Amino acid sequence: MWFKEWWLKLLPKKAETNYNTRKSFDEIYEDLGAFYYTDDGFTISHDGFERKVMWNDITMINAYKKDLLAIDRIEMEIVCGDQYFVVTEDLPGWFQFVIKLKEVFETIPKDWDLNIIHPAFERNFTTIYTKLK
Repeated sequence: MWFKEWWLKLLPKKAETNYNTRKSFDEIYEDLGAFYYTDDGFTISHDGFERKVMWNDITMINAYKKDLLAIDRIEMEIVCGDQYFVVTEDLPGWFQFVIKLKEVFETIPKDWDLNIIHPAFERNFTTIYTKLK
């Protein structure tokens, strides 16, 4: 028993995701996770990555599925000018992030996240938001 505990301490700790947590689905759904929101933007902080983003700096949001052989994973590119970063559905806080984006950017289709899942194993790339110039 002591050996197992000692051995586990030597292994690198995995970052928590929506898939390896012991939380219920309701807890995962309500969790703000890696996100902290303000009136003018949000900060994302997870597993050594931290980025503050102002809502006004977002120029485009693309969503698509990535085929991981046995499952698909929904991914979202947050584009700010000529830079972007990717947020995936396994990131803690994903569900509340999707809700917040729909509140802030009213032109985002309310059902994009339901429509993108079909058909299975297809990329279904779609731009859900483009900033008007």
